[in-house]
Amino acid sequence: MRLGALALAILGILLVPTGASAIETYSSSQFHQIIAKAIVPDRNNEQLYFSVVTGTFWTPEVERYAASDGFFYQFTGTTELGLDGRTTTLRSGDGVFIQAGSKFTLKSLDANRSPTYLQFLLASTPGSEVADQTDGTSVELYRSPTPVPGLMHERNLLSLTRVPVPPQALPDPLHRRTGAALHYILSGVGAEFGDGRTTARGPGSVSFEPAGFTYQWSNPGLKPLIYLVFNVSPKDIEPVVVQDQQPEDPFSRDPHLTLAIYCVAISMALTLMVMSGTISDYHRERRQKLDRDDDRLC
Repeated sequence: MRLGALALAILGILLVPTGASAIETYSSSQFHQIIAKAIVPDRNNEQLYFSVVTGTFWTPEVERYAASDGFFYQFTGTTELGLDGRTTTLRSGDGVFIQAGSKFTLKSLDANRSPTYLQFLLASTPGSEVADQTDGTSVELYRSPTPVPGLMHERNLLSLTRVPVPPQALPDPLHRRTGAALHYILSGVGAEFGDGRTTARGPGSVSFEPAGFTYQWSNPGLKPLIYLVFNVSPKDIEPVVVQDQQPEDPFSRDPHLTLAIYCVAISMALTLMVMSGTISDYHRERRQKLDRDDDRLC
């Protein structure tokens, strides 16, 4: 009855409550990677918005002006960035903070293709980083619908973090931001739960989490989920606050789904037990027949 025992073990595992609170948030786990961070002012209490800009250039070297504080993220290719008298080589996945009012140069180190980049910005004016260019092009992909609240003079920590989430990962704990955050999906397809609904997020999609908004991420897919977190929060306060009360079951928000999964699990277990009993009876009858044949030969 080994299969029967195995079926009962599988059933026991499936029915054990798997609360999301058993793990930390993915963005604060040991696997996250801080690409860049900086302390920025609130720019005289201006209303600042999160903005994501993508761009490229097709001449060997270009000069740009940063109208907003933010991060330059190398998306594809390799670029040499000149800023404040220093040059930095940026490969795909690298990033650097550029302060508002800075002039910088970009030099492509790829001979066969034009590099592409992303800019994650705290912008006051819509499209302030997008201008008519003869040596390249840039487009604003996203702007937060509301200004970022809670910015404090000279005490705001701005960060850009790379977060991996393994395949078929359960939701992390419900949590909120002390400032605000923006998620940009690099690869994979994730599920974000917030405001009573779950939304699928694929490559290139952006989600905005203002202060006080409670949410959680999971990866129901078979491939790793990787996203960037653009976060701003007061310097001396933790950027993430985990909600005290967590769901006892990751499926508890949908009891019909939970019941369906448990029914499937019970059906699988019963099928395995029936199969194990049938197989056991077959081998027992075969052994008895062989024993009778041996007795006749004797």
